[in-house]
Amino acid sequence: MPLDIYSTRAQLAAIELMPREYSFLYDTFVRDMGPVEDDKAIYDFRKGTRQMAPIVHPGTGGVLMTRGGYETREIEFCTIAPERIITNNDLKSRSFGENVFGAMTPEQRAKKMQAKDLTEMRLAIQRRREWMARMVLLLGKLNVFRYTSEGRDLATLLSADYQFTNNFTPATAWNQASATIDADMRTIFDLVYEGSGFVDIIVMAPDVADAMIANSNYIKQFDYRNVNMGEINARYVGQGVRFIGFNSDGVEMYSLSGKFIDDDGTTKPVMPSGKLIAGAKGILKCPYGPVTQVESNGADAMPKTYIKSEVPLRYGSIDSNSVKNRLTSRPTIIPFNVDAWCVASVL
Repeated sequence: MPLDIYSTRAQLAAIELMPREYSFLYDTFVRDMGPVEDDKAIYDFRKGTRQMAPIVHPGTGGVLMTRGGYETREIEFCTIAPERIITNNDLKSRSFGENVFGAMTPEQRAKKMQAKDLTEMRLAIQRRREWMARMVLLLGKLNVFRYTSEGRDLATLLSADYQFTNNFTPATAWNQASATIDADMRTIFDLVYEGSGFVDIIVMAPDVADAMIANSNYIKQFDYRNVNMGEINARYVGQGVRFIGFNSDGVEMYSLSGKFIDDDGTTKPVMPSGKLIAGAKGILKCPYGPVTQVESNGADAMPKTYIKSEVPLRYGSIDSNSVKNRLTSRPTIIPFNVDAWCVASVL
């Protein structure tokens, strides 16, 4: 019996062969942990500590040390489920980019639209994961509004506060001639180190990068591996990301531009003006909850559960003479150690 190409099983096989869309903050700072069977993400929360071993009197044996304290917490998975509808008119009319004189049948057009919708919905889901990573990095919180078929429901806010406190503001803003940028960076690194983390990457807003490069005192401490004939060769690497170079400690520095439309309808920069994030790659983790969905109509219909990162569903409506494609993902973002990075407001 041939496999139904529109079945969840067939679409899952296709999705697993498709590479996930790259996004800078998520792919830099988040480790993808894959799907789990639990309906809530259970994780160990801790603040970074560095305990010193005690000195004991000879012959008295050892002295008990307390174990590093942590709490076991849980957080609900966010359910992301974009849909696309294919109506009878969509199948009869030429789609965008289709040959004007082509002879594509409605069945062929439906398959093409199915593939295009799946690709675009996966991209939309990745944008939401990027948004979640951004919020945890900048605020140490994850505040998520749920949507209904009527729109955003302001009464159903999912909130996880990871009690992030590693914020830093320099005594002198970096766009001032007297700024001590290199010393401020060392203070930032020390904050992360004291929290049992380390720094191997700095991501900053474009105006921070401009102020840093324009500061003649800082440039004297700049690592000149990325300098040619006295000019800093900032290199654009795509998606608003520019590699600036290495600071005096050899840490990679990037500027991140670009904007997005937030849930409240306002346009915001990906990296807020005047801010930078200093930390290590992979300081956050993203597990995925199970997806349960009903895939047929009738009294004998039973829900099916998938332990997958993304689960497709195609279903039709006889009344509206249309077909809907849905893609469901249930991620959440959790820090390994909430003191392992620092957010600095330097302008």
